[in-house]
Amino acid sequence: MPTRRLILAALPLLLARPVLAQRGDRPARQRVVDAAKAALLAPHRAFAEAATRFLDAATALRDVPSPAAAAAGREAWIAANIAFQGVRHLRFGPMDAFDRGFRLSFFPDPRNATGRDLTALLREASSDALEAIAAGRGRIPVQGLPTAERLLFAEGEAPLLQPAETYRRALLAAIARNIATIAADLATGWAADPFGAGGDPEDALLLLFKSLHGGLDFVGDRLLARALGPSQREARPRLSEAWRSGQSLALARASIDALASLHRVAFAGMLGANDAALARAVDQGFADARAAAQRIAPDLEASVARADGRSAVEDTIRALGALRRLLAERGAPALGLPVGFNSMDGD
Repeated sequence: MPTRRLILAALPLLLARPVLAQRGDRPARQRVVDAAKAALLAPHRAFAEAATRFLDAATALRDVPSPAAAAAGREAWIAANIAFQGVRHLRFGPMDAFDRGFRLSFFPDPRNATGRDLTALLREASSDALEAIAAGRGRIPVQGLPTAERLLFAEGEAPLLQPAETYRRALLAAIARNIATIAADLATGWAADPFGAGGDPEDALLLLFKSLHGGLDFVGDRLLARALGPSQREARPRLSEAWRSGQSLALARASIDALASLHRVAFAGMLGANDAALARAVDQGFADARAAAQRIAPDLEASVARADGRSAVEDTIRALGALRRLLAERGAPALGLPVGFNSMDGD
């Protein structure tokens, strides 16, 4: 009986001990948050710079249309969208404010709101609409990168270069201005107070972890699986994010790289200190996902429609799913983060 009473008395201490070890000390975790914030400022600035270059190219195309100007506009759009992948998964704080994420990329768009709104804009040819879009107002589906892709790539360069299509070129420039403004605001917001967590590093770490977990789900489920479809016969290559430009695969690869970078700057050090074997497993998970994505060729749209191409897409989706589960089921507890599947967006 004394032994039993001793065990029962010690039980609360035994149960509390792992929680204390997991959460660690506040100053150490604040240093992790500060380091992650500083490291993630670079991709925000890179996106802002790429968006400014896209604005310059779109403005030049509007003012002096030519095949060379159209080509420069397409190249600048690709660079801006690739840069956007470096920050798109951080769906809180600056990205969440004012619906910036949706305004930059209204995707997925299962009801083709982008197409309908773009058709209406071109038909109405309203100068007020141009001013609204340039100022970040008006119809959200047509404010961002997908609409700019339709203008630049959907029908080749011919419509953009026709003398009568001044409104189409002006609309592209207005969208580019809005994208550049949002990108600059994102960089400014991230440099200031991206977490809005009241100074609590635990809340900031949780936001970063949910961004990592949700980003992996977005790449696998939205960027890849929608186009893959349930079978080769039911492949849906035109449900990929950027099929008009042929950049869907490049965007998915850039997203995976950005998520690996987020893990590296925010969680890899803590995870290695708490569970070295688990840290190696997570690193391998990212390596597997990257390697599988590199095997997709020549592009996502062609791969999902071919028997010999689908396997690499399927391997990438499986690798991303396994990594996401590993982080949720073992990574979060090892990091001392109170994350359950019901608190994960998309789960």
